[in-house]
Amino acid sequence: MKIEKVQLVPITGGWYCDDKAAFIFGDVQADHYLVRGKPQTPGFKDVREVGKGVCVILHLENGLVAYGDGVSVTYAGSAGRDPIFRFDKHAEPNRELIESFLVGKDVTQFADLSREVEKISQEEQKLHPALRYAISQSLLEGAATAKARTKAEVIAEAYGVQISDSPIRVGIQSGQDRYAAVDKAIYRRVDAFPHGLIKNIDNDFGPNGEKLADYAKWIIARLEEHDVEEDYRPAIHFDCYGTIGRAFNHDVARMADYLRQLAGVVSPLTLQIESPVEMDTQQSQIDTLASLRKSLGPDSGVILIADEWCNTIEDVGLFAQAEAVDMIQIKMPDLGSITRSAEAILECKKHSVGAYLGGSCNETDLSARNAVHLAVALGADQILARPGMGVDEAVSIVRNEEVRLLAVLATRTSNA
Repeated sequence: MKIEKVQLVPITGGWYCDDKAAFIFGDVQADHYLVRGKPQTPGFKDVREVGKGVCVILHLENGLVAYGDGVSVTYAGSAGRDPIFRFDKHAEPNRELIESFLVGKDVTQFADLSREVEKISQEEQKLHPALRYAISQSLLEGAATAKARTKAEVIAEAYGVQISDSPIRVGIQSGQDRYAAVDKAIYRRVDAFPHGLIKNIDNDFGPNGEKLADYAKWIIARLEEHDVEEDYRPAIHFDCYGTIGRAFNHDVARMADYLRQLAGVVSPLTLQIESPVEMDTQQSQIDTLASLRKSLGPDSGVILIADEWCNTIEDVGLFAQAEAVDMIQIKMPDLGSITRSAEAILECKKHSVGAYLGGSCNETDLSARNAVHLAVALGADQILARPGMGVDEAVSIVRNEEVRLLAVLATRTSNA
């Protein structure tokens, strides 16, 4: 099925892009969602901007169209990530280059074309990952349309794997409304919550972690107050944005001791800790996490998760091979083409590291649904519900897409 025409149109993301350096190290004044401050990360015009992206539309020779969305992650430009996406800067100048590559191509060659997209460059500059992400998703939808198959089946076929019928664990992002988010997560029986946005020592963590410990105790009490069934055993997941490291001066022994205590608070539930430290370089990030994991030992009840400095398939390999963490958040918009995220899942599995198919609250409903197909096709261990930080909407989008997909796949099996 050939591509006859290509369109690039600007879209809006599901949340915001925040200048992370300004929020952590700058003078930012927050009044509910209104924030003021001086941007510190190159590419930002304000410390908080409405997320923007690009939709790539493929017009196929049979008259049908295929769509793919791409955006920047919320913390664009930090920890080795590409700068915030600008349609006029990143899409418009590459319009003709993208059209000339895609027009006339056969969308059924989705995987090969997506890998070729990673090589497209102009003046030795690769396409922004938002563009590569969008193009590959449109190719995936085009292939599924042409083959009259689900996107999951197209992915599974491309990688020669058998699709599992096991449900994927769902995690959420709470944003700063971290108490209401817990109730929402419990009502919806989410598998990993709350995320918590634990990024400030004074306000969120406490000088010795006492605020986070109190929050964890409240969560456990909240589960009891909701009178949940005994077999509902969610993981308690905190994204700490390096606060643990900063609070304890990156002393591995002190960090490990604190995490063991925090695990005791949530026991018998599992504690998942994302980004306990945020170092200045990738190698120091890997080394510190590896030392922390070794210090914790195998029976600590703590699952360490990598995020910062783990932005590409090569990065995933480095963290996995170093045995630095128990799970890696695969930040789909950072990796570019959706095939790169697929390969990252397989890389995690190769090294027996958990594959958390993450992304960004700034993504769209379309990219969220595409992530579900990838997670189901390759058996990711956990998926991030997105877009947004409202919990309800993101969980609904992700779980409903999974239910639809599994229902179709079950019909395929019964008819085989």
